Amino acid sequence: MNARITLSPVTPDDIDFITDLESNASLWPFEDMLPTDKEAVRKTVAERIHSDWHRQFLIRLATPEATPVGEVHIHWYIKERESWELGYSLFAEYRGQGYCTEAAQLALKLAFEEWKAHRVVAMCNEYNTSSIKVLDRLGMVREGVFQEEIHWNNQWVNQYFYAILDREYLGSNGI
Repeated sequence: MNARITLSPVTPDDIDFITDLESNASLWPFEDMLPTDKEAVRKTVAERIHSDWHRQFLIRLATPEATPVGEVHIHWYIKERESWELGYSLFAEYRGQGYCTEAAQLALKLAFEEWKAHRVVAMCNEYNTSSIKVLDRLGMVREGVFQEEIHWNNQWVNQYFYAILDREYLGSNGI
């Protein structure tokens, strides 16, 4: 099967794009704390680009135009335990087409096959059914529920905690 998307590492040329993306409330409808200080976001994005603890990629259509459709990031969750955390965002017009799942699969491949992660975790708001579907498709397991951890939409809601171990990932991918 031909790839429908590619991941391109975020570069200094992408700082403004990523800053706008990370502070755009419409792209993060299930988050409880979205940064509003664009200069602070810009500074953080610039610092992360060359770090060894945070990897961020633009999700691009595998077309000559290489249209960006979102981003995927993976960063150390607990370095000493070789644990990474996965996150992603997709522009609304590209949701529901499998692009996010494909991008997250590529991020997991990097984490487990190149960076030798032992474990990758992800968390999401209990009302974020699209993200829950992505995590399920990735073979991640819901390991816990953080009761009323997120103050979202004027109410306290649960946050789901997912994880996948290296042996589960490597075994399910025939490696």
